[in-house]
Amino acid sequence: MDADDFLDEEVQSNVQRYEKMLRNKTREFFEAEALEDICDYYTQKEKLKKALEVLYYGEELFPNHIGFMVQKASVFLAMGKLEEALEIAENAELYEPFNADIALIKGEVFLNMDQDEKAEACFDKALLHTDDRSDVLFEIAYAYEEANRLNKSAEYFELIVSENPELEQAYHETANAYDLLGNYDKSIFYVHKLIDMDPYNTSAWYALGVIHTKIGDFEKSIDAFDYCLAIDEDFTAARFNKANALVELERYEDAILEYQITIERDGPDAVTYCNLAGCLERMDRNIEARELYKKATKLNPNIAEAWFGIGLTFEKEGQLKEALQFIKRAVVLEQDNTEYLLVLGETEYKMNHIEEAIACYHDIILLDPMMMEAWLDWSYVLFVENKQEEAADIVGKALKLSPDNHQLHYRMATYLYAMGKTKQATVHLETALSINFEDHFLIFEIMPQLQNVSDILSLIALYKEKNEKL
Repeated sequence: MDADDFLDEEVQSNVQRYEKMLRNKTREFFEAEALEDICDYYTQKEKLKKALEVLYYGEELFPNHIGFMVQKASVFLAMGKLEEALEIAENAELYEPFNADIALIKGEVFLNMDQDEKAEACFDKALLHTDDRSDVLFEIAYAYEEANRLNKSAEYFELIVSENPELEQAYHETANAYDLLGNYDKSIFYVHKLIDMDPYNTSAWYALGVIHTKIGDFEKSIDAFDYCLAIDEDFTAARFNKANALVELERYEDAILEYQITIERDGPDAVTYCNLAGCLERMDRNIEARELYKKATKLNPNIAEAWFGIGLTFEKEGQLKEALQFIKRAVVLEQDNTEYLLVLGETEYKMNHIEEAIACYHDIILLDPMMMEAWLDWSYVLFVENKQEEAADIVGKALKLSPDNHQLHYRMATYLYAMGKTKQATVHLETALSINFEDHFLIFEIMPQLQNVSDILSLIALYKEKNEKL
C-alpha cells in the first residue's frame, strides 16, 4: 500500500491542485491550513526544498502567518540549517511570545546546537503555555530521542506515564526508550505494565518477545510470541521471530514449521527462504537447503546470504570449485562482511590457492583488526607453508592488539616450540595457561607431537594442580 493511501482525501486533492498549478505556471488561492498540509506532505516525503517552496508561496498570500514560520523553522532544522531555523523561530516569537509550538521548535534547535540548558528552558516554556500538556511532553521526548539524548527522552516518557497512566502509547514509548538505552529490565517492566492494562495487546506481546530475544532469553521470547499468535495467528512477524528464537535453541524442526507457515501466509520471501535453508543446512540436508537458497536468489539476486549459503552447502559436500564461485559472489555483494571473507580464505586455502587465501585474511584485518580468528588462520597458512618466522610474526602483531588473548599465546607457543625457541615458547605457554587453563589442548591443536614433550606436560600438570586448588 502506498503512503499516499493514508492521506486525507482533501489533502490529496490540495496536493494535486498545487502541483497542477506549478505545471501550468499559474497562481491559485489556497487557505493557509491547506498550504500547511501540503508542506507536511512534502516534509514527510523528505522533499524539503518543495516544502520550503510551499511556505514561500504561503507567505506571499498570508504575510507573517505564524504557522508558516514554525513550519519553515522546522524544515530548516531538518535541513541542518540551525542558525536560519533559530532566526525564524525568534522572529515568530516576537509576534506570539507565548506560543508553545514556537518554544518547542526553538528547544529542538538548541538541542541540535548542543545547548541543552537553553533547550530545556524552551521546553519548560512550551509546557507552561500549552493547553495539551501530554502532546507537548511527547514532542519533547521525541526531540530528545532524535538528538540522541536517550536518558532525557526516557525521563519524559516516564513522566507521561505517571501523569497519564491510562495512555497506552506512553508505555510503548517508555519501553522503547529503555530498550534503546540497553536497560532491558526497565523496558520489560513497562511492557508488562502495558500487558496488565490490555492482556490482548499483540504489539505489547511482540515487543516483549523481541526484548527477550535481545537478551538471549529465547524460551521467554518464544512464550511471548506464542501469546501474540494466540491472539492473532496472522501476526507473521511474531511467527518469523519465534522461528528465529527456535533456531537459537537448535530446535530446527520446530523452526522449519514456523518458517513454512510464514511463507504460506505471507507468500515467498527471500529472507525467510534463507532462514529456512539455514535450518536445513545445520541438519546436513544440504541439497534441500541449496534449493531454498536458490529460490531466495531468484526473489532477490542481491541477497548475499543466499549466495553464501549455496557456497557453504557445496563446501560441506567437498565440492570446493563450485563453492568458491558462490562464496565469491557473496563477497562481491557484501565486501565488508568479514565472515564471508574468512570462509572464502578457508576455501581458497583448501584449493591450494595460498596467495588468494592470504589476501582474504589481509582484507579482513583491514576491516576488523580485532578479528582474532583471521590472524590465527593467516598464521596457520604461513606455518603450513614452512614460513614459521612469518607465522610467529603475524601472531605477534595480533598480540599487540590483544595481549590477553589466550588463543594467541597458545599459538605463539606452538610456533616457537616448532622453531626450537623453547624458553620463549614456555613464557607464552605459561601466560596462556594462567589466562585460560581449560583450553590447554590448543597447544597440541596443530602440532600433536608436542604431547610427547615432557616440559610441556609438566607445566600443564602444574597449572592443573593450581586450578584445582582455586
